[in-house]
Amino acid sequence: MAMRNPLPRMNRRGRWVLGLLVGLIALLTATGWMVGIWTDYLWYDEVGFTKVFSTTLRTRAVLFAVFGLAMASWVVLNLWLAHRFRRPAAQLSSPDQQVLDRYRRALSPRLRLWTILLGAVVGLFTGLAAQDHWQDWLLFSNAQDVGVTDPQFGKDIGFYLFDYPFWTYLLSVAFTATVIALIGALGAHYLYGSIRLSGRGERITTAARIHISSLIALFVLLKAVAYWMDRYGLVIAENDVTGLTGGGYTEMNALLFAKEILIFVAIIGAVAVVLFSNGFGKTMLWPACAIGLVVVSAIAIGGIYPYAVKSISVAPNVPAKEGRYVQWSIDATRDAYGMDGVQPVDSGVTANGDATALGTDKLTVPNVRLLDPSIVADIFSQKQQARGFHGFPDKLDVDRYKTADGELRDYIVGVRELSPDKYSEQQKNWTIRHTELTHGYGFVAAPANQICGEGEPYFVSGFLNTDQVAANCRSAAEEIKVDRPQIYYGELMTDYAVVGVPDGAQPKEFDHPSASGDAKTTYAGSGGVEMDSLWNRMLYAWEFRETKFLLSEEFNENSKLLYVRNPMDRVAKVAPFLTLDGDPYPAVVDGKVVWILDGYTTSATYPYSDKVDLESASKDTLTGTGTTAQAGREVNYVRNSVKATVDAYDGTVSLYSWDDADPVLKAWNAAFGGIVKPKAEIPKSLADHFRYPEDLFKIQRDLLQRFHVTDAATFIGGNQAWETPVDPAKPDGKQPPYYVVANYPGQTGAQFQLTSTMSPRTRGSVTSGLLSAYYDAENKPKLQLYTVKEELSSSLQTHQNLTSLPEVVSDLRLFETNKTTVEYGNMLALPVGNGVLYVEPLYLRQQAAGTNGVSLPQMRKVLVAYGKFNAYADTLPDALQSIIKQYTTGTGTPPPTTDPGTTPPPTTTNPGKDDPAVTAAVEKMNKAIEDLRTAQKNGDFKAQGEALAALDAAIKEYDAAVKAAGG
Repeated sequence: MAMRNPLPRMNRRGRWVLGLLVGLIALLTATGWMVGIWTDYLWYDEVGFTKVFSTTLRTRAVLFAVFGLAMASWVVLNLWLAHRFRRPAAQLSSPDQQVLDRYRRALSPRLRLWTILLGAVVGLFTGLAAQDHWQDWLLFSNAQDVGVTDPQFGKDIGFYLFDYPFWTYLLSVAFTATVIALIGALGAHYLYGSIRLSGRGERITTAARIHISSLIALFVLLKAVAYWMDRYGLVIAENDVTGLTGGGYTEMNALLFAKEILIFVAIIGAVAVVLFSNGFGKTMLWPACAIGLVVVSAIAIGGIYPYAVKSISVAPNVPAKEGRYVQWSIDATRDAYGMDGVQPVDSGVTANGDATALGTDKLTVPNVRLLDPSIVADIFSQKQQARGFHGFPDKLDVDRYKTADGELRDYIVGVRELSPDKYSEQQKNWTIRHTELTHGYGFVAAPANQICGEGEPYFVSGFLNTDQVAANCRSAAEEIKVDRPQIYYGELMTDYAVVGVPDGAQPKEFDHPSASGDAKTTYAGSGGVEMDSLWNRMLYAWEFRETKFLLSEEFNENSKLLYVRNPMDRVAKVAPFLTLDGDPYPAVVDGKVVWILDGYTTSATYPYSDKVDLESASKDTLTGTGTTAQAGREVNYVRNSVKATVDAYDGTVSLYSWDDADPVLKAWNAAFGGIVKPKAEIPKSLADHFRYPEDLFKIQRDLLQRFHVTDAATFIGGNQAWETPVDPAKPDGKQPPYYVVANYPGQTGAQFQLTSTMSPRTRGSVTSGLLSAYYDAENKPKLQLYTVKEELSSSLQTHQNLTSLPEVVSDLRLFETNKTTVEYGNMLALPVGNGVLYVEPLYLRQQAAGTNGVSLPQMRKVLVAYGKFNAYADTLPDALQSIIKQYTTGTGTPPPTTDPGTTPPPTTTNPGKDDPAVTAAVEKMNKAIEDLRTAQKNGDFKAQGEALAALDAAIKEYDAAVKAAGG
């Protein structure tokens, strides 16, 4: 009786339709893939980095082909062996074999096709996974010797940075291939009767037993290799006793020994599988026992034994047992993150510094930055936008320039960019959006230490109309001159632009407003993909899903397409091996506006270096507001090895080596044919604008909270651990570091530097350290940690002290009543003399006329503290004079000890603290504040006004009483 085919058949029409659909989908997919590759090539050709395109594409293709074909061949080979040595059909007469016979009959006519198809599918996924490891292969094939060995095995660090990742991936592929082959072989042998679950006679044929046992033995042998590689993995594994990266006493004295024993156990197990399966017993029972022995050994030797050592020997004696390995971690971490030269030095500052230094200092005090780049962006947008579609990033940048008299000065800077999210409906028309609104205009700068008018920046560059006479809050002439102010590449530019007009035609790109009307221009840069052919237009019509590339009359023989216009995206595409700093910044170099970006080389396999999460370590309250957050991945090696620039006019990308000794950069440069220029080729005018990168500084700051301690015993104790203070302005996150021009202890002259403070982990109210980073005259990075030995208030505590002053509380209540928003600017901590000067500008936001609903921040007050003296004034000079006066006369209000929001009676250390007049004034102040709170709660505006007037009178009475008592 004939057996029915278990697989339903499709009629001819159905097969044609299915084939047509599959073919169409495949064609569209392949076309999209090819168009993407072609347009990518055109873009790389435009920027002059075709080596990156070809190397990346070739490497991916080779890995896909090699691993895909190898896996496919391996799968097909094992399926073929299972079929080739199948049980004869005459022996397949049991009921269960008759059921399987239906499937054998269905597969037999096209068995070769199905076998190849299955191998191809497995090979496809293997190849796709392998091509994602192109970076591992390029580093492996261009490995460098570092010249430093790991302290445990004595192997060059280059083995871990370049070789180890690829070997471990190769081993994982081998495991996967063996498991897939084993599953496939078991299934095929069962289908063709070589393995039976029931019936008389042998349950498994000799051929099937040899085949299966060989695969099992191969798996166990691979496990032996894995144990061998695991030995080296111990130096980058987590030590769960100390929480550091790199094996400790347990790993290196128990687990390492266990791994070596398990290597021999696995080899013996593999031999036993083959011998007992095919030699002595010819049964799978003994091989199963051998595998069981390997598993039990792994649990007992690799798990129980190390746990016992840790619990009995290590846990009670952590300093003695782990000290050696902690010291290795300290040394490796400081080296891997570029902190090996950081030695804490005494700052020399005290809690009661000589405030007269505030009046004599010529390097720090005159350069105190009052403009906060994260707050004044709205003023830049409203006061310096040419049209409503122009804008600035949410956070501006800080850079320094030499003034006409040669003094170093820091500026708040930004470029006037196009902001597509501000376009009107008319401006969203394709022609206007992509061919007329093509670029921004102007490099806008304002001195960071200068306030103009009602608390606004004083602009010195980026003027829209150079014929106009000097207006308020702007200089008479451009102080930072730009030859080509057009900005075609910027942080806000997400649109592509089609530029170029026929020869002799009038310009049509909006440039800037002028006295005679809107000025127009035509792009004349070298950048852009040529769009003078129908073929290129067809490619980009497909790429951007836009028919206008084929139908619009705007295209001509001079047309170019500008896209990938964000500087970070541009550099990331050119140098995919770099991790970029999240805050690119513009600078004027030789009359050109260029974007400067910091590029990091990273690794996660540096022996004994402690790992950090990039996202967490570099995150603060400004992350994501005008800056880009780092990806959440762990690394334990970071070098600022590359400085990249993007020309804001023509998009030219340049990569310069900043750390010629970095072995990772050497490997990448060798892989891509030398795309990174040597450090010697950096123009001095460009190097003058390099600044210490923020994300690297924040990572180092995060690590130095613990790794400022260089003695293992002290480190293990944890008593000297620090923390980054919370942001006084936004207490839900870490305080950002700040760029300032200042003179720190031991420095020569005023330096443009990145600074931060630190506090003890258990006492956030005091400052324990000052951290400074800058480039010296030879452009060498300098990272210096200053310790503070006295009880100096932290930034947060100082903010709380200042905002608890009676006059500040009074004003804050008044601002709240007037529905004026208060924003606190950057809290700067600057060593001056033998003390630390804290400066915190206070901004007020109130709706201004003609701002389209945008409230403009104005710096109207400044909070200052120095030692035990506090001041609150309209300007910084007034506040400093108040501090000096308090110091010289012995008067002043010491810091309150309460949190913001409470108003304790102001106690003083001056002679009037027990004076009846002073006491009476304090009581009146407290009563006025309480009356004000009650009036606000009841919504009684008249009572609020009376209470504010009473508070003002009480404060004046208090000041007079204190002065009288103090003589």
